[in-house]
Amino acid sequence: MASTYLESLRRFFGRVRDSTPVRFARTHKRPLAILVLVAFFVFVGVYIAVDPSIVARALSIGWSNVALLALLYCGIIATHFGILDSTIRLCGMRLGAREGLLLTIYSTVANFFGPLQSGPGVRAAYLKTRLGMRLRDFTAATLFYYAAFATLNVALLFVIVAPWVSALCVTALAAAVFFVVGRFLPGARLGPLIAITCFTAAQVVIMSTVFFVELNAVGSSPVPFTRALVYGGSANLSLFVSITPGGIGFREGFLLFAQGLHHVTPPTIATASIVDRAFYVLFLGALLVLSSVLNLRGMFGTKGEGEAPSNDGG
Repeated sequence: MASTYLESLRRFFGRVRDSTPVRFARTHKRPLAILVLVAFFVFVGVYIAVDPSIVARALSIGWSNVALLALLYCGIIATHFGILDSTIRLCGMRLGAREGLLLTIYSTVANFFGPLQSGPGVRAAYLKTRLGMRLRDFTAATLFYYAAFATLNVALLFVIVAPWVSALCVTALAAAVFFVVGRFLPGARLGPLIAITCFTAAQVVIMSTVFFVELNAVGSSPVPFTRALVYGGSANLSLFVSITPGGIGFREGFLLFAQGLHHVTPPTIATASIVDRAFYVLFLGALLVLSSVLNLRGMFGTKGEGEAPSNDGG
């Protein structure tokens, strides 16, 4: 059964790899990379020009909160990098730290502005080209990450009203790690798999901490951290169904649906969402500018160990 599924998956990705759009992207990697960068900066510029108050709203929460949010979002990027590096090691390969960090940044930007979950697609294409990683191996590791992410967020969702459900979710995740290793992977791969799980747990907690800071910065009454954990769990689960940049609209719908669990009022949800989107767009813009500057040599055609992911990965 498993081999039949993997064979079908391999044929599907083979058709995708040989399709006209993918072949065109491989042939025109550098122009497309520059086009994507230009399009992103134009988008941000128009976004701010249409609504200049977005900057003021992002900064109205106070410079101390802005600095704290920047630090927390850097922590989220670090967990994405850790998950990427652990995934590569799980597949028995290695990628330089600088190259991996650039790939993490570019794929995070693509994940925000692209349809559905575009980030994994960017990473899969790059790792296939750069390291020859099999798409089925990357897909299996990514599906495990998504399963861990979903399980941990469901655990957060019930941490107040039904702690036993949260404990059951964590136990099930731990059992899944050892089952996957025992059933499909050699024991030497246990370390990377545990690392993916730990980085995912850290990511979930940091994301909830971001919401905790934002809710208390804009709300009229204090929000306890436990309620922020529930809020974060419901917000993060919306990522699985969103087809808009950053899940705009979907996240708010999930938060309103789960209001009986986290008890955050609709006005506070709306205000916190505005602050979060405004700050995150500015953060991604700053991050992309910084990474582009660091990778300027590669963008102009000098190849080296830290070559831009956008050049090799389409």
